[in-house]
Formats: sequence, C-alpha cells, structure tokens
Amino acid sequence: MKLKDITPKAYRCAQLICPAVYTTEKSHKLVIIGEKTDNLEQLGIAEKIGKNEQAVIVDREMLRQIFEK
Repeated sequence: MKLKDITPKAYRCAQLICPAVYTTEKSHKLVIIGEKTDNLEQLGIAEKIGKNEQAVIVDREMLRQIFEK
C-alpha cells in the first residue's frame, strides 16, 4: 500500500514526534498519526475502541486545513 503525505506544511517537522495525515493510494482511506491516548475510560470511549484499534489525538485545525482545500 502506498501512502501520500497530506499533512499541512505548518504541521510538518523534522523530529520523530509530529502529527501527520496520509491518504492511501487506492482505498481512499486516511492514516492519522497523533498523540496516543491511554485514558479511554476518562474520555468515555473505552467501549468504542476495538482490539485492533487505537485512539489518537490530533489538532482539529490541522484536519480543517486538509479538508477545506
């Protein structure tokens, strides 16, 4: 599967810990890299996260910039 980086320039960085959004080449899905959250119970979403899923926190403004193009 090939990925295309669609992260806005303002959010890209040279360090390893950076939010990022990629689109898949053929399936029209997104891969989102963000801050891992382990406090699912506190957020009230523990029962909504499947065993093969992970919740991440991303900046809403970053996503707004991507989808308002």
